[in-house]
Amino acid sequence: MIARGRLDIRFTELFKGALYCIGSACGFKKEAPHFSEGQLPCLSVRTGLHLVLAALNLEPGDEILVADINIPDMFAIIASYHLKVVPLPIDKNTLGISAQQIEATITPKTKLLLITHLFGAIMDTKPLLDIAKLHNLIVVEDCAQAYDGVYEGNFRSDVVMFSFGLIKTNTALSGAILCIRNEQLLAAVTILNDRLPLQKGSRYFKKILIATLINMLTTRWPFTIAYWFCKQFGKDFDAFISGFTRGFPGEDVMKKIKYRPCYANLCMLQHKLNNFNQSHIQKRKILANQLLHGIDSRNIIGDASPRHTHWVIPIVVANPSLLIDKLRDEGFDATSKASSLVKIGFTNLSSKTSNELALQNLVYLPMDMTMRKKEVKQLNQLLLDNLLNR
Repeated sequence: MIARGRLDIRFTELFKGALYCIGSACGFKKEAPHFSEGQLPCLSVRTGLHLVLAALNLEPGDEILVADINIPDMFAIIASYHLKVVPLPIDKNTLGISAQQIEATITPKTKLLLITHLFGAIMDTKPLLDIAKLHNLIVVEDCAQAYDGVYEGNFRSDVVMFSFGLIKTNTALSGAILCIRNEQLLAAVTILNDRLPLQKGSRYFKKILIATLINMLTTRWPFTIAYWFCKQFGKDFDAFISGFTRGFPGEDVMKKIKYRPCYANLCMLQHKLNNFNQSHIQKRKILANQLLHGIDSRNIIGDASPRHTHWVIPIVVANPSLLIDKLRDEGFDATSKASSLVKIGFTNLSSKTSNELALQNLVYLPMDMTMRKKEVKQLNQLLLDNLLNR
C-alpha cells in the first residue's frame, strides 16, 4: 500500500540528529547555533503564539480576528489569555480570507489579526494588511503548513511563524522559527523565551527514534502489513498512524509548550534551514497536478490559490468513507484524518453558492513522492471514475 505521506527527513539526517544528542549528553557541545537577525527559534508555533500574546499583554476581552479553521491548540492558547476569538471564514477556492469581512468585523476592542495559511497554500495578504494596518492591528502570520524556503511572510506583518514539527515540510522533528519585525516585540518575546526551561535532550532523542520508526513503517511492505493487521483485528488505522505523529498529545497544552528547544533540536533546525532542497517543492507541485489532472475544480480545495505548495492534497467529495475504502482497496492510503484541524463559528451549510471551506467532506490523497508514473496515473483514473462533483 502507498502511504499517505513520508516524513521530510532522511535516515542520514536522523543519524546526524542522534549524534547531536549523544554529543550534547557527553558534554561535547560546540557553540550554540546562530540564526539570522530577527529570527527566534522556539519549541513550536504553539509556543510562538503563547510568547507573542504574553509579550503583547492584551486586556481580557480584547478581540483577535482569526481564520475559522486551525488546530484546536491555537484556539486554546488564545482562550487561556481570556481573549475573544472572532472567526473569519476561509474561501475553499482561494484558501484566503476576505478583506471586506475583516473590515466589517473590526471593533474598538480588536487588537490582532492571525492569518493562517492552510494546506500549503499561501493566500494574498496585501489587502488584509492594508485593512489591518489602517486600524493599527498587530498582524501574525501562521505559516506552519506553508513553508517553501522562499516565502518569508508579508514584509508588513509583525510576526511570521514557521513550523518544523514532525510532519511538516523540511521537518526538524520539532521546533519553529519566529520572524519578528517589530524590534520591541522581538526583544520582549526573546526575554520570555529565554526564561523558559530547556527541553530535555532525551525527549528530542525519543522523537528521533519515533521518526526512524515512521520512516521504516511508511515504506510499502511494512505499511501494507500494518494496515492488514489493523483491519484484521478491528483497529482504527487512522488512530494508529496519528498516535505516532501528534506533536503535543493529551490535555493541558500550555504546560507542554513552555520549553525552549534543546541544543540538538537547535542544531537540526539550523541544518534543515541551511540545506533545504527547493526542488522538493517543485516535485510536489508536479505530483499534485498529475493526481488532480482532469478533476472538476469543484472537487479541488485551493484550486484558485495564487500560490500553492501542496503540503497535503485535500479534495471534497460527497461520500468520503466510500471513496477512502475504494482507494485503499486499490492500494492507496487516502484518509479523512490527515489533519487535526477544526472549524469554529457559524457555517452556512445550507447555502449552495457559498464558497466557505468546510472540513466534513474532505479526503486527503496520498503524497508519497516515490510513486511511479503508472501508480500516479492509476490513482488519477480512480479519482476520475469515482468522484461525484459537488
